[in-house]
Amino acid sequence: MAILNVQGLTKKYTETSGIVDFDLSVDKGDIILLLGPNGAGKTTTFKSILGLIEASSIQLDLLGYSMETDRVKALHHIGAMVSKPAFYDYLTGEQTLVMLKGIYKHVTNERINQIFKDVGLSDAKGKKVGTYSSGMKQRLDLARALVHSPNLLLLDEPFSGMDIEAKHELKHYLKKLQTEYQIGQVISSHMVGDLESFANKVVILYEGFTLFSGDMKDVKASGLTLEEFYLNRIDLYKQKEVHHECA
Repeated sequence: MAILNVQGLTKKYTETSGIVDFDLSVDKGDIILLLGPNGAGKTTTFKSILGLIEASSIQLDLLGYSMETDRVKALHHIGAMVSKPAFYDYLTGEQTLVMLKGIYKHVTNERINQIFKDVGLSDAKGKKVGTYSSGMKQRLDLARALVHSPNLLLLDEPFSGMDIEAKHELKHYLKKLQTEYQIGQVISSHMVGDLESFANKVVILYEGFTLFSGDMKDVKASGLTLEEFYLNRIDLYKQKEVHHECA
């Protein structure tokens, strides 16, 4: 059973930004890499799914819940990191997550302690968020997305601001979420190599259009690296645009 089904998502800002007729299906245990340069439509896709912006057109189903009629119930099954993390700097990391117990009644102090351990912030949970580095804030944002044990993660540029060691640790943890808990993950990036090693599906966006959506094994079968495949798809799109303008 698919965790998430998105059909016909369209949200346009200008002729070269937004998202057009986007489809996506996420199954249990999927790690889907959403690739594209800045402005390709990745963040717009996440915000539309979450209802943070109103799409011009969308059909969306999450675990059998319609996002039109059961949005609140559906959103309890999603954890998300979208755009730059925003926190109250005067709160500690621990207080930041404890506040969420008011929304997610099943979250316990034990769960909060475990999630701090999982994201590598146990030693910093008692410190004020205003003292955190950008990488630490990124990990706190991930903890906030995971604390209620969601079925689906939407992660927008999760490696931003992280050093090499932190990136490696996060990749290992995301893989653990896949193998041990079967959490579906959609992870956006403009850095092609970030997740090539263990994502099982890939979607390539450019100027709001889907240039490719399929299995990572199909990319490998092409004989190209993911970076080469990505650039090839964009080049083909640009060539078609030039021919269209000249016609």
